[in-house]
Amino acid sequence: MSIHAKLTIFYLVLVLFTTGALSFFVDREVEGTFRDSIIANISQQAEALGTDIGRFMFSRLNEVQMAANNSYFKDPNINRKDLAARLQELESLNNLYYSFSLFNDDRVRIADSKRSFIGKQHPNTIYWKQLSSNKDVAAAISKSESTGRIMMHFAAKVKNDRNNDTQVLVGKVPVNELFKVFESYSMGMDSTKRLNIHLVDKEGTILYSNIDPYAILNVTYQNYALVDKLDDSRVSFLETDENLYFVTSELDYLTFSRNDWKLIMSIPKELALEPLSQIRSKITWAVLPVIVLSIIFSLIAANMLVKPIVKLSKAAEELRKGNLDTDLPVGNDEIGRLAKLLSATSKSLARQLREQKVSNKKLHEQKSQIEVQKNQLEFISTQVRDSIICAERIQRSTLPPISSLQNVFKESFVMYKPKDIIGGDFYWFERIRKGNDELMIIACGDCTGHGVPGAIMSIMGSNQLTNIVYYQNYVDPRKIISRLDRIIKFELQSDSKRKNIDGGMEIGICVIDLDTLRLEFSGVGIPLRIVKHGIHKLDIYKTPRQMVGGIEGSEQEVYATIKKEVVQLDSKDRIFLSSDGFQDQFGGPQNKKFLSPNFNKLLEDSSRQPMQDQWRALESSFAEWCKSTDQTDDVCVMGFEV
Repeated sequence: MSIHAKLTIFYLVLVLFTTGALSFFVDREVEGTFRDSIIANISQQAEALGTDIGRFMFSRLNEVQMAANNSYFKDPNINRKDLAARLQELESLNNLYYSFSLFNDDRVRIADSKRSFIGKQHPNTIYWKQLSSNKDVAAAISKSESTGRIMMHFAAKVKNDRNNDTQVLVGKVPVNELFKVFESYSMGMDSTKRLNIHLVDKEGTILYSNIDPYAILNVTYQNYALVDKLDDSRVSFLETDENLYFVTSELDYLTFSRNDWKLIMSIPKELALEPLSQIRSKITWAVLPVIVLSIIFSLIAANMLVKPIVKLSKAAEELRKGNLDTDLPVGNDEIGRLAKLLSATSKSLARQLREQKVSNKKLHEQKSQIEVQKNQLEFISTQVRDSIICAERIQRSTLPPISSLQNVFKESFVMYKPKDIIGGDFYWFERIRKGNDELMIIACGDCTGHGVPGAIMSIMGSNQLTNIVYYQNYVDPRKIISRLDRIIKFELQSDSKRKNIDGGMEIGICVIDLDTLRLEFSGVGIPLRIVKHGIHKLDIYKTPRQMVGGIEGSEQEVYATIKKEVVQLDSKDRIFLSSDGFQDQFGGPQNKKFLSPNFNKLLEDSSRQPMQDQWRALESSFAEWCKSTDQTDDVCVMGFEV
């Protein structure tokens, strides 16, 4: 495809994409603005209509309550004929009311402005139930027993001079009077003519409908379960796939107590957004001329840009063939400057080729030297690795066999993982007899560093423990540590040219009397962890953060600073010694340290399992934690059950 065609397509795509993107965002903005306007408009109408209903109810209840306070209704000597006349006067004063009735406490009609149903007991309808719950006024929409028509009943208690309930005054207003409040909204603007308006009670029964008058008090609103879940704010909005709902919950109006009615105004979504299609059509007709003009200008711009490029391309082809005398089209724009650069490039090309040959020869010589150096490094690396593997065998030979520990404590394990084949962590244990006492001495050490320096320190520590216990007959853990501190200081500082070498170790030592199960523990840097049998709660005996070989003072002073813990063990108790390699391991989802609280919880949670299963749980947890991260430090965890 030629560059002319590519540029033409590019400009066309750019124009169409820009126009389409702008049209899309404009359409979204227009739709959102129009939709928000509809929602705000109908919400405002719904709130105003809800307020008008509350005002209407309050006014009627207030009128009936004021009439009930008139003295002639409180007069026990007034006859029924006079009562009927008074009720007729009330009816004539306000043409909203169809009739007024006066009842006694047993709901028996005493007097009526229409002089009907005198002496008949009224059913226990909604407003009677409201009055029986210590309310002085009540209102409800129901079918009148005397007229058979749907009425709004407004009732107020008549009280005597002692403020005792004596009678009940009830005014009936045709429900059509309430509908006039709705008509002022539903017959307004064109958009509100298409609103579906329903007034429902707390059970969902329709009290008013502008689309189905026969449903009043006969039908439950079809979507009541949907709108009933909305909160009791002034106006709640709900949008479904087909309709927009605006629900106004009845609120208290001044002294009018609510009856939990809901006003539901709804409109089909398609009908509400109908004017939007006209707006979109106008936008489309406005954009089409812009698109056509943009396409024409794009074709002209592409043709003007391509002509000098085609000429330059033909000249470059001649240069490729070796014709360096080819004339290049030179202009004042960027393409002209490019032609000048091509001309200068063709002149320097031969010189660069000559220089490249010289450089290639030097590179070949350097490659040969690098190959020789690579072979030398591989040979040295092999020797170093062989030496480290040999050092590993030497180091492991200084560690006691696990079987020696398991001969004494059948349920036991050692989790030993050097970071770099050899490491600074080590373990040591031996069964000895001191007089009549048979003792088991167990130690866990963590030397400074890892790799070769750490391995040398660990071998020194292991050998010195053997020397101190076997040949110097030390069995007190405090004395063992203080003597080990003295020896390491001596070994590391014996040469005056190597004073203050930064080296030492953290260590924890347990001495267990196998007859009495009495445990003595001392340590620096490494704590003792014990899980008592049957309790499965981890007890931790912490030690000072110091290093053997770096504690200030003489052997006697070091001995005085070291603390000794004495614990009486019971059968099935579990004892753990561990370096800090497990806790300091980086890994997990956020590549953080495992940390001591997690390690302690892991020991505590797995202590209900058999010892070997607990060991496997530690191994799997460590592998899972650092599966995507290199091992951070040497790891040594010892555990045994007495």
